[in-house]
Amino acid sequence: MNIRATDTKAVPTGFAPASLSDKAATYALDAAKSIGRLAMRRVKRTADVVDSEYNLLHWQRTLSEKSWTRSASIVDFIAPRNSASDLRKVDNQICRVAADDYYRYRARALGELLARYTGDATDIIELGAGCGVNLLSLHLNHPDWRLRGFDIAPNGIAAGREIAAYYGLSDRISLDRIDLTDGTDPSYSAIRDKVVFTYFCIEQIPYDVRKVVDNIIAARPKRVINIEPTTELLNFTSPRDIVSFLYIRSVDYQTQLFSTLDDYERQGRVRILARDRMPFAPTIHNDGFLYCWEPT
Repeated sequence: MNIRATDTKAVPTGFAPASLSDKAATYALDAAKSIGRLAMRRVKRTADVVDSEYNLLHWQRTLSEKSWTRSASIVDFIAPRNSASDLRKVDNQICRVAADDYYRYRARALGELLARYTGDATDIIELGAGCGVNLLSLHLNHPDWRLRGFDIAPNGIAAGREIAAYYGLSDRISLDRIDLTDGTDPSYSAIRDKVVFTYFCIEQIPYDVRKVVDNIIAARPKRVINIEPTTELLNFTSPRDIVSFLYIRSVDYQTQLFSTLDDYERQGRVRILARDRMPFAPTIHNDGFLYCWEPT
């Protein structure tokens, strides 16, 4: 399979590549942490674990802290001041970048990336939207788009609705609930004939990947863009990909989405329009791949 890197020349950064010694030391430490997780307590990413980590922890904290009320702009909210540097992937290079610089870059890069695959669509839906940070990023770059997010976490949805209202965007950004593993969920009707994307969402449901893909196909979206990490497409001659493999296995993320889509293309159920490796990532161990496809 030929996985090509996405061209992001339209998003200049000026970030310098990390040194070989910096990468080697960071890779070794990251790999050791993942091996420790595998040895001590293998995570099993069940629905209860995901609910505990996100709805009852991350999104509950987001909702209670309401940091958007202390942010002067959407950019300040999605990229709050944080000078802590780490190795991150920027324009297909590993660079040592401060967190706030990276997330400002990411907002632009995500908008430009998705625009390449959405065609002329202006109604865009994210499945697994959390509190809508991706939707806010897309609005900054495409204010003409009408954006809708779905998630299973009530606290994420509540936070997202408050954020959209605070910035006066309730008419452009909306959030509602969906259970992607339930093919009878009424919210699936909203994606019919729409362009849909996921961003590090299906990673959280490793035991229901095929079911979720079947449910999405049955809902008949116009186009789907999956941006997800995986072990399926890694290059094991690359030290960083070995680090990624260890991390993904240690936290029990999905490992079958893209092979499922390839299988369904052979069966004639989907048509894959693009296979790309993501040019940006916030860590060295968990960058994603992009498949753009349509039901046949």
